[in-house]
Amino acid sequence: MGRRLILLLTASLTLAACALPPAPEPEFAGVYRNACLPEAIAMSQSLKRHGIEARVLGIYTPTWGHAVTTYLYPPGQNRLWAWDSTWKSLRLRAWTNDADSIARAWLASTHPGTQLRTATFLDQ
Repeated sequence: MGRRLILLLTASLTLAACALPPAPEPEFAGVYRNACLPEAIAMSQSLKRHGIEARVLGIYTPTWGHAVTTYLYPPGQNRLWAWDSTWKSLRLRAWTNDADSIARAWLASTHPGTQLRTATFLDQ
């Protein structure tokens, strides 16, 4: 009985941490190498068409850069998510208007120990 409960809790937490976004993903997501920026732009536009506040975030480490879509969902509840074609949607705890805070939270979830050089919202 105890083992089943642990398995159930583990599965629930795994599903809650990485989820599908509340809008359709771009058809080409995950197909092309180095396509993170157009994927993030397309996802941001898809979310906005569904009434969800979304922005494109550029994340730069000392050795590489990446673009993700950040969004608040459900609307009006200040729950921050970040989407890219590899990790899909990850729930983050960060200041929603602070690019560095969001980037650090995303890096901690996806690339632990990776140093952030800078981050910026690319849709300003």
